[in-house]
Amino acid sequence: MLLAIETGTAACSVAMIDGTTIVAARHEIIGRGHAERLVPLVEAVLAEAGERPRAIAVDVGPGSFTGLRVGIAAARGFGLVWAVPVYGYSSTVLVAASVLAAHDAAPLTVAMDAGRGEVFVQTFDRELKPAAPAAARPVAAAATAYEGALAGTGAPLLRAAGSTAMIVSETPPDARDVRLLPAELRSLPPTPLYVRAPDAKLPA
Repeated sequence: MLLAIETGTAACSVAMIDGTTIVAARHEIIGRGHAERLVPLVEAVLAEAGERPRAIAVDVGPGSFTGLRVGIAAARGFGLVWAVPVYGYSSTVLVAASVLAAHDAAPLTVAMDAGRGEVFVQTFDRELKPAAPAAARPVAAAATAYEGALAGTGAPLLRAAGSTAMIVSETPPDARDVRLLPAELRSLPPTPLYVRAPDAKLPA
């Protein structure tokens, strides 16, 4: 049994997964407040599943600096208490896996709203192989840089900025879709994948 945790975007979601079966899941669009909502959601899925996980998978990014830290810290804490391994997965890969499981949309560019007029972007082929590492790009530049299909919370931003690519999904990552990832794509180190510097700066 695997506990999947997703806190890298405006969504907060958790799921208990047995192989490819969703045993219990919760998914809420909360914007902020992941630190307050995450533990109650985990408690709810554990109660519904009736057992503890044997491993934990958590979103390591790219995504919200604060959200990622909340999820990863919680996953590591649960892992220590339950003495189970903790792994990471990428938010862009998760969105791509969800979309490609339902649509023949490759090449697929996942665009996540990164705030500050930017999107986190990464393009995948049908086998979830990335064309390049995830990157943060200005919305205006990304709108003209990608063809094919678009998915993710940043897709409407690119469309508004002039992109003519087909949007196949605008939904945020969902912990339930971790079941769609092959083992090697949900076995990353549980450390944040930051593709740009945090907004907060240390005083000079």
